[in-house]
Amino acid sequence: MKKVELLSPAGSFDALRSAVQNGCDAVYLGGMMFGARAFANNFDEEELKKAVAYAHIYGVRVFVTVNTLLYEEELETFKEYAIKLQEADVDALIVQDMGAFVLLKELLPDMELHASTQMHIHNHDGILMMKEEGASRVVVPRETTIEEIREYAKLGLDLEVFVQGALCVSYSGQCLMSSQTLQRSGNQGECAQNCRMQYTLEKEENGIRKDVSTKGSYLLSCKDLNTLEEVPRLIEAGIASFKIEGRMKRPEYVALMTSLYRKAIDAYYEKKEFHVDKEMKEEMQKIFHRGFTKGHLFHQMGSALMNPVRPNHIGIEIGIVENVHKGKMTIRLHHDLAQGDGIRILSKKEDAGFCANRIYKNGLLVNKAYANDRIQMDVNTYVEKGSKVLKTSDVVQLENLRQSFEKGKRKVEITGQFSMHIGQHPLLVVEDGIHKVEIASECVCELARKTALDPDRIQTQLRKTNDTPFIFKDITLDTDIQGIFPISELNRMRRDALNKLEELRKNVNGNRRVQTPKFTCLPVQNRQELLVVVSTQKQYEVCKEMGITNIYVENETLYHRLHQIDEHVYKREARVMKEDYEPYTMIQENGGMHHMKHGIGDTSLNITNSLSAGFAFSHGLDIVTLSVEHDENSIKNLCDGFEKHFHQKGNFALQVYGHVELMLSEYCPVNACIKDNNKQNCALCRGTTLYSLRDIKGHRYPLMNDIHCRMHLLSEEPIKNYKDISKYKQLGITSFLCVFTIEDETECRNVLHDLLEVYHA
Repeated sequence: MKKVELLSPAGSFDALRSAVQNGCDAVYLGGMMFGARAFANNFDEEELKKAVAYAHIYGVRVFVTVNTLLYEEELETFKEYAIKLQEADVDALIVQDMGAFVLLKELLPDMELHASTQMHIHNHDGILMMKEEGASRVVVPRETTIEEIREYAKLGLDLEVFVQGALCVSYSGQCLMSSQTLQRSGNQGECAQNCRMQYTLEKEENGIRKDVSTKGSYLLSCKDLNTLEEVPRLIEAGIASFKIEGRMKRPEYVALMTSLYRKAIDAYYEKKEFHVDKEMKEEMQKIFHRGFTKGHLFHQMGSALMNPVRPNHIGIEIGIVENVHKGKMTIRLHHDLAQGDGIRILSKKEDAGFCANRIYKNGLLVNKAYANDRIQMDVNTYVEKGSKVLKTSDVVQLENLRQSFEKGKRKVEITGQFSMHIGQHPLLVVEDGIHKVEIASECVCELARKTALDPDRIQTQLRKTNDTPFIFKDITLDTDIQGIFPISELNRMRRDALNKLEELRKNVNGNRRVQTPKFTCLPVQNRQELLVVVSTQKQYEVCKEMGITNIYVENETLYHRLHQIDEHVYKREARVMKEDYEPYTMIQENGGMHHMKHGIGDTSLNITNSLSAGFAFSHGLDIVTLSVEHDENSIKNLCDGFEKHFHQKGNFALQVYGHVELMLSEYCPVNACIKDNNKQNCALCRGTTLYSLRDIKGHRYPLMNDIHCRMHLLSEEPIKNYKDISKYKQLGITSFLCVFTIEDETECRNVLHDLLEVYHA
């Protein structure tokens, strides 16, 4: 059985060291460009080379994220950047954009490529397509269940699975909320984390809106994933790589989580029991958590998945405020507290967080207090009697974790052979299983006049490797018992051998090719269409009444009802497809292009450049709808770039009307806030009641749920760009998309009237 890989995050060089020294097999990190964590302490060119060399010495692979969407004007810069990454000897690139993937396969044919979770590969078709395209690995969405993983693992492509860390409430790569509300695109690495903001659940019945009572106001804030207890089940499901989230986390967090998963993985293969005890749980809680969940992997829903009360680090509860008097609060502890620990006092009004600089016990300053002690602390903000006291950082824990990577405890096992014969030059041979280093001395072994060089002394000197990454597993000696040789020279030979071995280990991948990309695209037939998506019977009837012929239906119940009575409609496939595709449909995810003969690509394919468009056309799409994140300049650049690369014009569509789908989620806030059970299909959204989320500024985001109980969070206002159709035609757009979701028949009729007037002008 191939041992599962432990993959740790490295948002800084210290985080990389902490991951390596605590036992990871690989790290993933971002460079200065094209990474989905634009605000992490990403690595510049020199830092990256240093990081790769450091990791490789210890046999750790380095994966670099280039997992943002590429726009046409970025393609040349991306090529240059990718070549530099290969020259830095990185082991693999993690990619979101299909155009970037195509480009890299042509440009760097020897580079290992991983399909990012941002690529939204979540079914058999998507995995098989990426396998055929040459991907070495797919990072499956966090929404994937363990049962699905078991099935996907049989397809012969390595699966990378998140096992620890922050969860996105929306499918990765499909969240447009930050982009559409705050102009910070998650697909460009600039996510503003709208999911960690406050919302009110609102229901509307007969035109009257009412707030729904909820346990908290952070209704989209997930708990942190923690599957440490489930390591055996996850290994047996066929996962190739355990991924720890956390490129924005401190090095100490990376150290702890890496060490714990290392112990759990090793225990499994050594057939030893690994138990997550109370102390271990508290260590994880102290370092960072928002509450822990086993996530969609193990079918957790509602309050088991979400933390609506607080979106930030909780820590552990250590005491209660018993009294507040004259600038001091009295706390009864049930956990230890040390000077320098971070604490937070929970309050109905506002939490207070600060560092425990001064701790008074029996009127005296102390540097540590213990469980059951009653202490006093200075307070200069509002604190209520009876408030819970949390410890959010522990100085002792942080120092211990820091030492775990600053002392360099990880060692690479090597073997040595030392030969020394009278009248000859001694020879030291060092091997690591891959490389072999030979160091011959310029000195000659002589016959000892008094005391010969003892073999035990030779062993002792050679094993002095503490200040290096190496440790000798075995040293074989072939020496003349009467020989003498300078200890200083023996030490030099050891140092030179280990230095040379260290240099050899830094470069793992050798010389990899760089080729001139050659792109091909199937002939694109000229199509000019008005495409309309409907969600209700009333919307369909209005479209039919107004002469619309290209009508697409995503509502499965409505589609099958219309199809059975021979109505001329097409299917808009779900954005998350687990079933087989029908012929000539509108697809919303990449897997739909596998074996597609004729179809239309929706906005959620995230087409932002000519190469991703060319891939789509070459995989059976007749019309490709561009991402809603485009502006006029990027549209023109894409259309011009497509003609430049493929010597033909593309059939590009653009959405000109409709509420944008800001989030797609397996989590339903309606069910979670009202029912909070482990059963789907609660039917709360099936009637006439309309639900929405309202933010603290009063913006209202409608909620739609589909037949699979997935939440679709819509933009407050619809796109209304149909007045610019003539301008878009000049830019290179041939077809136009109109999407109806929550509109009534009057709104639907008015929009179509205005749209058709412009479209036929």
